[in-house]
Amino acid sequence: MKPIICLAAALSLVLATGATAFAVEQTTTLEVQNVSCVTCAPIVKRTLTRVPGVSRVAVTERSGTATATVTFDTAKADVAALVQATTNAGFPSRAVQ
Repeated sequence: MKPIICLAAALSLVLATGATAFAVEQTTTLEVQNVSCVTCAPIVKRTLTRVPGVSRVAVTERSGTATATVTFDTAKADVAALVQATTNAGFPSRAVQ
């Protein structure tokens, strides 16, 4: 009887955690447009950091564009959400990786 109770407890724990138990961390690179001044890259970084599931963001500027390397939890965000966030902030982007 005790093994059945342990199995039931373990199964309920797995079911309670849902899909997050199977989440995967992914890193992608975005090419971001309209990054033309010293305040643009920090805005892009802050915008991406606020997307639920994003854990790390690095932005590198270069001549009106920027490269944003973003690490995120696939159970909470996807590349489309990242692109949408930057676009909504006035910095259209596209995934390059």
